[in-house]
Order: sequence, then C-alpha cells, then structure tokens
Amino acid sequence: MTAALGALVFYFLLPEHYFNWYPFIPIYFFVLGVFSIYMFDACRKHMPKKLVLFHLALKIIRMIFSVFILVLYCLAVRDHIREFMVTFIIFYLVNLVFESWFFLAFECNRKRKKENEKIA
Repeated sequence: MTAALGALVFYFLLPEHYFNWYPFIPIYFFVLGVFSIYMFDACRKHMPKKLVLFHLALKIIRMIFSVFILVLYCLAVRDHIREFMVTFIIFYLVNLVFESWFFLAFECNRKRKKENEKIA
C-alpha cells in the first residue's frame, strides 16, 4: 500500500524527482519484514523469555543495515541522493510504526491470555 502510494506521488505529483532505484525500497522493506516475522516466530517458539531483547536487537541490526544501504547508495549510485534518502527514511519510519504496533498487539494478546489462564 505504501509502495503504491509513493509511486503515485512520484508519478503524478513529483515526476522530476522519480529515481530508478525507487522499486528497491519497498522490496527491501518487504524482504526485511518477512525475515523479521520468521525470526520473531522462531524466537517466540524457542526463546520466549528473550523475546523483548531479541526484538530490540533486531531493530538495532535493521537500523545499522539500513544506514549501510543509504551510505552504499550515496557512494555507488550518486543519482537523486536526496530523493532516495528521504523516501527510504519515510519507508523506514512507516515500517517502524507498523512493526511497533504489531509487537504491542502481540504483547497485549499474550498478557490477556495469561490473565484468562489465571482466572480459569
């Protein structure tokens, strides 16, 4: 959804700012999201007591890797750097919000289940 909205904005409102590497950004965050879901699920099954620590470590690794991608783009491609960085950061923030919401919902459901088990 965010990828399509961004593409429409670039295509209709800011066509002079469109850059050829735009499709890479949504693909990058999609792959990163799928990887995070699988890692989160594996941690939930095998190390449930370290879930919060794992989640934070995954966020730090993601941030470091994302900064690496930004620097690599700036050094290697050198085309529409400002547009790439702003678009990448917007996607990063949107991804961060949705991931945080998911983790909060997961924790609330887990807490509710524990409370229901204590009552029953």
